[in-house]
Amino acid sequence: MSTTEELREAVVELVGCQVVEFSRTVNIAIVGFRNDTVEKRLHAQCPFRVTHRDQLLFGSADMRYRDTGDAETAFDEYRTKYDRQARQLTGMVTAHECFVTSADLGPAGLLSLGLDGPLTVTVLPACAGPNIEQWRLFDWHDTDRHYVYPDTADR
Repeated sequence: MSTTEELREAVVELVGCQVVEFSRTVNIAIVGFRNDTVEKRLHAQCPFRVTHRDQLLFGSADMRYRDTGDAETAFDEYRTKYDRQARQLTGMVTAHECFVTSADLGPAGLLSLGLDGPLTVTVLPACAGPNIEQWRLFDWHDTDRHYVYPDTADR
């Protein structure tokens, strides 16, 4: 697990990284980042959203709403409103080289990332269980650099 200070340092390291992906795996929201030396991933199992100024573009709840096809299979086939918006935004941020401009770890694991655009990624832990992972930030190909909230190592 990770201490609060380790989490904060890992979050701040995102500043200057290029945003390369918005996606999901099952019900986990994913944001991908890249800098000169490493790829990073943010996996959010708690409420997650992406905004452009005051407009909500998509959030984790959008995984429940079908975009096309049968409502029963849309989630399993990655055809939800979340999936469509994530694909569109991934295309935009990769075409226009979008970078992280600010990164903050707030109270109770609140994670806020400012991106070019102006876009904001917000991760809001919403489960009080001390051993329930809410989000994880990690270097894509390095199993030693995983930072997990909640920071049960401090308790």
